Amino acid sequence: MVSTEIRNLASEIFRTDPQIIHLGLIDLEGHVLIDQASSSSEPHELDKDRMLFYYQVGLRRSRREHFNEEYGITQYVHIVREKMQQLILYIPMLTVYLTLDKNVGPERISQLAKKIQNLDKKILDDAISSLFSKP
Repeated sequence: MVSTEIRNLASEIFRTDPQIIHLGLIDLEGHVLIDQASSSSEPHELDKDRMLFYYQVGLRRSRREHFNEEYGITQYVHIVREKMQQLILYIPMLTVYLTLDKNVGPERISQLAKKIQNLDKKILDDAISSLFSKP
């Protein structure tokens, strides 16, 4: 079950840009907190392949963090594919995975990353707190 606070964070992220097609929020252990398309009002049920994909996205974060001291903190990861783009952001305690329309330009990607990194701190804190208050 997805907490109200995680849903609120997802909604806030979707509001940052209409070109966001899909959103996944992942905790530091690689567990999927929410997987949702912008066109849907409800999160998706995950299949095994999707769960493995998100786990690997989370694992990459820990691998990148290994190099933080030497190279600095990763701001975001932008992947351009033939049919879409992916944007991965590391915010405190969460990894944000987004798919975007393939026509979004690099400058807009950068602006979107900054908007998400600067989301309302209370919304982010509430979402993080909800992870620790599970029944």
